[in-house]
Amino acid sequence: MAKAKKLPSGSWRVQVYSHKDSAGKRVYKSFTAKSKAEAEMLAAGYKAGKRRIDNNDITVEEAINGYIQIKEPVLSPSTVRGYKGMLHYFKPINRKRINTLVSRDMQEFVSSLSVKVSPKTVRNIYGLLACSVALYAPDVSFKVTFPPKQIKRPVSPSDDDIKALYNAANDQMKVCLLLGMRGMRRGEIAALKYEDIKDGIAHIHADMVKDSNGKWVYKEIPKTADSDRYIRVPIGKGTGFIVKWTPDSITKRFIELRDSLGLSLCFHDLRHYFASTAAVLDIPDIYTADMGGWKREGSVMKSVYQNNITSLSDYYSNKMEDHLQSVISE
Repeated sequence: MAKAKKLPSGSWRVQVYSHKDSAGKRVYKSFTAKSKAEAEMLAAGYKAGKRRIDNNDITVEEAINGYIQIKEPVLSPSTVRGYKGMLHYFKPINRKRINTLVSRDMQEFVSSLSVKVSPKTVRNIYGLLACSVALYAPDVSFKVTFPPKQIKRPVSPSDDDIKALYNAANDQMKVCLLLGMRGMRRGEIAALKYEDIKDGIAHIHADMVKDSNGKWVYKEIPKTADSDRYIRVPIGKGTGFIVKWTPDSITKRFIELRDSLGLSLCFHDLRHYFASTAAVLDIPDIYTADMGGWKREGSVMKSVYQNNITSLSDYYSNKMEDHLQSVISE
């Protein structure tokens, strides 16, 4: 057991070996207290905890909480909030120690979830569990069978649906529709400012997301790297945020509007409308992806060598804009 040494200040300090850094130098953890016994007790507690971690002798609950705490500085607030919202699902296995987990345990957990939540949610919950275990026991692996994915075949709104929505909307909702039918997400719309628009071209570079406390916050970084883009928008001049609603408010008001018209749509379907319209207009996928903020799929040839030609990018952007304007002006 490490012995405490008295400092000139009168306090007692114990140094405990922690690990070696990238250069191979030994790194020590210091514990300082007013008494020798207290300092040595703190050091002993740390050593016991470190020994448990080194031996994977920690519970599922400890592993998940540790994973979230370590990753929180590099994750988006919405991702952290989502992780914390999943914690109640782990109650049946919280007390199990990760060094005793086997594939049977994981399969039983997944199977129990599959009767409560959707296949996608099952995968998300298991993903957090697997990542948490792997952080402390990287060599451990499990074989698990997941419930089959639900196949959804979304139906894109028609031009008539868009026209009906636009004609019945108030001024703020009209703006939301104009931006949504150009491929923008709710969070991007709520985060867009007048200063982001120059000569009719909007720079989409921010998002409105919920933090770990469930509060809507403006985030300068977009949802994905591909989401940072420039698109044409028919928005005039002003100051501050273009839309004064949160993403939830946009959804709520859209539902009220679509219900009043007897339609069965969600706001995100406007992105489907954008993509479907681009296909009808024979706009190549590479330009549609850039305008909508999607990841370019395909081979290295597409991602590296098939780059946008500026003149063609303008041509297809204008082609899309002409169509969208014609829908609401007829």
